[in-house]
Amino acid sequence: MSRRVILVLALLAVTTAAVVGWVAGTRIKSPAQVASEAEPPEPSLITVPVASVVIANDVVVRGTVRFDEPESISAPQLAVPELSPVVTWVPAVGDELDEGSVLFELAGRPTFALQGDLPLFRTVLPGDEGEDIAQLQTALHRLGFDPGVIDGVYGPDTEAAVRVFYTSNGYEPIDPDPALLQQVDVAEEMVDAARDAYNAIRSHNAVAVAAQQAAIDAASALAGARDELEVAQQRLAEAQSGTHPDTGEPPTTSEMAALEETVAGKEAVVAKRQEQLASAQGEADAIGPPQDSSRELAALNDAKEDLAVAWSQVGVPVPDGEFMFFRVFPIRIDRVAVTRGDIAGASMMDVSGSRLAIDSAVSVDEADLIEEGHRVRIELSRLDIELGGTVEDKGDRPGSDGVAADEVYLEILPDEVRAELNNTNVKITIPVAARSTSGEVLAVPAAALSATASGDTIVTVEEEGGTTRDVKVKPGLSAPGGLVEVTVLEGSLEEGDRVVVGLRQPTAPTTTIEGPAET
Repeated sequence: MSRRVILVLALLAVTTAAVVGWVAGTRIKSPAQVASEAEPPEPSLITVPVASVVIANDVVVRGTVRFDEPESISAPQLAVPELSPVVTWVPAVGDELDEGSVLFELAGRPTFALQGDLPLFRTVLPGDEGEDIAQLQTALHRLGFDPGVIDGVYGPDTEAAVRVFYTSNGYEPIDPDPALLQQVDVAEEMVDAARDAYNAIRSHNAVAVAAQQAAIDAASALAGARDELEVAQQRLAEAQSGTHPDTGEPPTTSEMAALEETVAGKEAVVAKRQEQLASAQGEADAIGPPQDSSRELAALNDAKEDLAVAWSQVGVPVPDGEFMFFRVFPIRIDRVAVTRGDIAGASMMDVSGSRLAIDSAVSVDEADLIEEGHRVRIELSRLDIELGGTVEDKGDRPGSDGVAADEVYLEILPDEVRAELNNTNVKITIPVAARSTSGEVLAVPAAALSATASGDTIVTVEEEGGTTRDVKVKPGLSAPGGLVEVTVLEGSLEEGDRVVVGLRQPTAPTTTIEGPAET
């Protein structure tokens, strides 16, 4: 081996030994150094930003969907008893009927479907009053048939509207009861008799008053004639005493004759007036005095009232069997139990409202927060359906409408009629305004809130550079996601500030002591 080769190998050996020694030196540590490096690092803060949100606590319940107001229809009593209740027309299953439509026919007589909450209490006759009549008037007005004033009285205007309603639908209204017509005839005869009696007394009294007045006039005329005779006699006596009453001179023969003639004429007038008075008084006595006619007048008025009542009952009746009332329209025909030609039985058909309704319930405490008209959100995830709705009805007490004793019934109407929802169970979310903020508020996670020794509530805000500061707050509403509304009492807090919710403990690195590397 040459000298140069030996020198190169020697240098390589020295270099290798130096490298191995350096590597070993970097890997081999003293026990103190190992202990120092094994101490855990400082923990770091876990922070989240302050949010500005609307916090709402929703009431979430389940509900069963159905078509509204299912109802079984029974055959009504016929308005014409002598007819047999033969079915002459029925709708088909699945038909939808609007208000004013014919629900079915029995013996050619219609049964109309109208909107309302009350059934007719009875067959309505002219003059009847009640809430059911006001409901009938409202329905007629809604359909374009003017019933007059909606006052709950079945008067002439409402009767006329009923008559037009029948004929416009191709039917004749029910005729008045013949017995009522006979009552009218009897009442009219009573009025005629009472009128004759009253008129007779009035006629007698008119004659009697005239006779009495004639006697009075005759007596007055006699008194006047006697006064004139007395004046004439005084003038004659004055002349007979030697002085003419007009000239103051002794009267002449002709003047005396004239005065005597005047007295004789006045005496004749008095005699005539006496005869006239005797005749007039005799006639007045024969006729008699006027009679009191108040009893006859009262009897005539009573007879007229009886006639008015009788006539008021003679009109188009409204049979309870020919008008049925339903809460909502249109109505759906779900089942028909009879066909044309059948004798109507106990069950004619089943109907329901065409709108969807949801039966649900909430706890008594939650019910206090919910009112009729409250908006809701309806979800059926398996059919990917989400739509709005409204609380239509709320039970007036716990346990009503078949719900549990500690719950209150709710009826909810969806905004859309989705037939596929029928008979499904859906999720209902009811935002409760009483448990919601009026707008956006500052909110932090519940974990960011802590209490001080004095009982105050604070949040800790991390500043840039790792420093922190405490802010005194007042907690408010909490949301299902864990956020809590906070109101700043001392300090400052803004959206985006980072609040401390915990500490992160980092994992200490593993230290390994290794021996020398193999060469």
